[in-house]
Amino acid sequence: MRRSIRVWWREVEPWYVVASVACLVQGTASVLIPLAVGTVLGRSVASLGVLSSLVSFVGVVGSLTWGRLADAAYRRKPVLVLSYAMVGACLVGMAFARTFEQLAVLNMILNFFWMAHAAVSVLIVIENQEQGRWERKISHVKQLGEIGWEIGLIVGSGAMALGALWLDDVTTVRGTFLLIGVGGLAAAAFSARFVPGGGTRVAPAQRSFLGAVVALGGVLVERLLSVPPHLYGRLSLRRVVAELRSARDLRPGTRRFLAATLAAFTGMGLFSIPLPLLLAQQFHIPSSTVFLCYAVQNIAVVVAYPFAARRIGRSGNRRVQMGALAARLTVFGVAALYLSVTAATPSTVAVCATLAGVGFTWSYVQLTGLALTSRFAKRASRGLAIGLYNGVSGVGWIVAGVGSGYLAERVGYHVTFAAAAAFLAIAIAVLRFTPEPPVEDAGPTEGDARESVPAESPEA
Repeated sequence: MRRSIRVWWREVEPWYVVASVACLVQGTASVLIPLAVGTVLGRSVASLGVLSSLVSFVGVVGSLTWGRLADAAYRRKPVLVLSYAMVGACLVGMAFARTFEQLAVLNMILNFFWMAHAAVSVLIVIENQEQGRWERKISHVKQLGEIGWEIGLIVGSGAMALGALWLDDVTTVRGTFLLIGVGGLAAAAFSARFVPGGGTRVAPAQRSFLGAVVALGGVLVERLLSVPPHLYGRLSLRRVVAELRSARDLRPGTRRFLAATLAAFTGMGLFSIPLPLLLAQQFHIPSSTVFLCYAVQNIAVVVAYPFAARRIGRSGNRRVQMGALAARLTVFGVAALYLSVTAATPSTVAVCATLAGVGFTWSYVQLTGLALTSRFAKRASRGLAIGLYNGVSGVGWIVAGVGSGYLAERVGYHVTFAAAAAFLAIAIAVLRFTPEPPVEDAGPTEGDARESVPAESPEA
C-alpha cells in the first residue's frame, strides 16, 4: 500500500495540487454560502432557492462560454489563472457583502468563472500528455480535487468551531469567506507559476464535437454534491433543442429516459437545495457540525464508486439506477414523515447517516446515468446525447431551486421533501417502462463512466 501511494504521488504534477487547493476553496464555499444567506443576511429558504437557480443558470452559460473562448485563443493556462483569481476575489467580496443582492451577484460571477476550471483543466492534462497516459493523469487530477473538496469541508467545520469560541456567527462566516478568498487568490498565483503553458495547439475547426467530448472522457460535470451537472463547452443549445425534438440519432426510449432524468434531478434538487438552511435555521445545528455532516456525505460518494461499478456489472444500468432512486425516495420519504410529526432536532448521527445515504446513492445514479445515455445514443451522436443528459438534469436542478424555496417557505420542509420523493417515484415509474438500450455498439464501460465524472461534485 505504501509503495502504491508513493508511486501515485511521484506522478502528481505541481499544478494538480494547485487545482486541489482551488477545489478546497470551493468545497468550503459550497456550504458557507447557503449558511451566509440565513446567518449573515437573515434571508429565508425562498431566497436560497432563487439563488440556487440563478447560479445554476449562470453555470450553464459559463460552461458554454469558456470552452469556446479557450479554443478560440488556443490557450488554456490564462483561462485557469483567471478562473481562480475571480473565484478568490468574489469570495473576498462576499466577506463584505451587506445585502442578498450583492451576495447573489458575487455568487453568480464566481460560478461563471469556476466553469472556466471545468472547461479547461482536463484539456490542459490531455494536451500536455501522451494519449496513453490520459486516463491515469485525468484520474490524478480528479482524485486530488476530491481530496481538496473534502479538506475544504473540514476546514469550514474547523473555522466555524474555532470562531464560535471567540466571535459571533456573522463575524465567523465573514472571516471564513475572507480566509478562503485569500486561498483562491493564492491558487491563482501558483497556477500562473506551475500550470503548463505548452501543449498541442488545435484549431476548433480541426476538432469535431464528438471528438472533443470523447477526449474529455464524456462531459465535464462539476461538483456532484452541491450543483447540477453542466454542459460541455462546445455544445450548442440550439442544437440540443433541435436534436431533442427530432431525436433522429437517438434510439427508442431515449426521450423516456431523459424525462425520467428531468424528474429525478428535480426531486433530488427539491431535497438538497434547502437542506443546509433546514439544518442551520430550523434545527439550530451549529455551522461547524453542518460542515462536518457534508464532509461525511462527500466521503460516502467516494467510497460508493467501486461498489456501484460491481453492482452495475451484476444487475445492469437501468435496474441499478431504479434501485438507487428507490433508496433515495425512501430517505426523502422518511425525512418528510419525520418533519410532519415532530419539530425536534435529530441527532448529529442521524443527520450524518442521512447525508451518507444521499452521497452513497449518488455514485450509483451518476454512473448509471452516463452509461445509459451513451448506450441509448448511436455511436456518431454519443457526445450530443451526453450533452442532452446534462442539459436536462441541469434544467431539473434550476426548476428545483425555485420550487424548493417556494414550497419550504409557504407550506414547510415536510411538503418539500414529500414532493422530492414524489418526483423520484415518477422517475422510477418512467424508467420501469423505458426499454433497455441495445448491448451492441455499446458506450463506455462503467469504468469509463467513472472517469467522466470528476471526483470533485454534486449533486446531493
